Amino acid sequence: MNGLSVNTQNDGSATDTFTILGAGSSSPLSVKYYSGASGGTDITSAVTAGTYKLSNVAAGSSQYIHFVVTAATNAPSGTSRGFLVTAISAADTTKRDAVKASVSVK
Repeated sequence: MNGLSVNTQNDGSATDTFTILGAGSSSPLSVKYYSGASGGTDITSAVTAGTYKLSNVAAGSSQYIHFVVTAATNAPSGTSRGFLVTAISAADTTKRDAVKASVSVK
């Protein structure tokens, strides 16, 4: 399974928990989110609801999730979409970061 990894790094000075919110599926592109850098448990429903937590991330360390985007067999060539993933600090909800992956059908 190929996918895109998202690394959430704690740049703070204390252990923190991060809430992860990711874009959902939109035809003809579907997305599935998984825990860890590869393999892992399907966490799609929690990520798209904005309730998935990366807990106890020590200062200076990081944790990964990854996602896989699949195009429907009838997806037109050139179809593209951005998938935004946001991490929000539990210790200070004004501290957040995001990454956007752009995916196109060839």
